[in-house]
Amino acid sequence: MDIWEQHFGLADDCLRACVFGDYIFRQEPPVDSAWFAIGDMCYADAVISWNQLFGQRSQETHWSRLTEKIKIPEGDKLRPFGRDMIIEYLSISNEEWVRYHKEMVDMRNMRIAHLNLSQTVDVIPNLTKAMRCSYLYRDWLTEALHLGKRLGIDINISSQRAKDASEIFRSQIHNAYNGI
Repeated sequence: MDIWEQHFGLADDCLRACVFGDYIFRQEPPVDSAWFAIGDMCYADAVISWNQLFGQRSQETHWSRLTEKIKIPEGDKLRPFGRDMIIEYLSISNEEWVRYHKEMVDMRNMRIAHLNLSQTVDVIPNLTKAMRCSYLYRDWLTEALHLGKRLGIDINISSQRAKDASEIFRSQIHNAYNGI
């Protein structure tokens, strides 16, 4: 699997898990139902896939590993992807980003990838920011492919944007939840 497929796949995994989980929990399924458990699995998947892209820079799939390879010609409309872009898109301060990032990494490390009962998790991170990070990154990846096209690289690019993918995911979970 090439690095572009990995990054699109992880962005879609996070986006899908967030959309599915949000839909399920808005339905207020009984705690003892399969739907509640599936919503919980969606939460875990969102945290894991978010961390694969945005967590530790040491991860092979961290966004910086791909974006550092992309040379944007001076004057091109594509902006370099980075923390500043995320902070601006989320309309938060750098301090808020640092806090959220730590919460997501801690949740992964202490409760999802590992179960460290001796450590407490004070905050269960809200996934709205995770969904928005994935949304932004997915659209940025699409724009980066368009840059490649402008530079003469023969690339097939889907016209599907993050908004379109989100709508497809919403439709899928709605239909599944309602037995359609």
